[in-house]
Amino acid sequence: MGTERSQGLPIWAWGTLVALALIILSSRGHLFENPALRQHFALQPTPVSGAQLPDLGIAGLAPDVQDAARKLWHQIGLGGSGAPIEPVVTTPRVRVAVRELRSSDGGLKVVGSVTNIGTTDVQVPISAFELRDSAGASYIAGGGASATLHPGDSTPLELTVALPTGRGLMLITRLPPDPPFPQKLLVADS
Repeated sequence: MGTERSQGLPIWAWGTLVALALIILSSRGHLFENPALRQHFALQPTPVSGAQLPDLGIAGLAPDVQDAARKLWHQIGLGGSGAPIEPVVTTPRVRVAVRELRSSDGGLKVVGSVTNIGTTDVQVPISAFELRDSAGASYIAGGGASATLHPGDSTPLELTVALPTGRGLMLITRLPPDPPFPQKLLVADS
């Protein structure tokens, strides 16, 4: 009766490997989500005179895009979700991808992600995002939440807005010194 040793890795080595894998996954934003860019956007006082309304009408769109926009409105009206009119906008440093728009208790939820496409770290504050509706009303989030993204990193983006029925919606990404980048999410059917 001799003592036989297992040919595999000791249990402490397996524990170390699992811990390292969890650290790597969490640092890339895939295991533990960053709540920094999850906010409810509130209506802001918007000057009516002299303000140019965003072009969020359905009339100027191609027929297939008009059909998709009407289908999106129908899905949201039934409590469902759908893809936005312009799902991706790319700035010099980040890519903002909106996967879906869905109805929620607080109104309309915009769900997507922000990815650093540059070669240096990027600080993305929640104030970099503004929602504007087809009537010109502006919605922003309060607080100073932000996410620091290393090159190639992504973080979830979830914005909730109490959008009045029938209005179109645009997401504007402002990350100075880059110019603002508008992204049509929902167009008005009028």
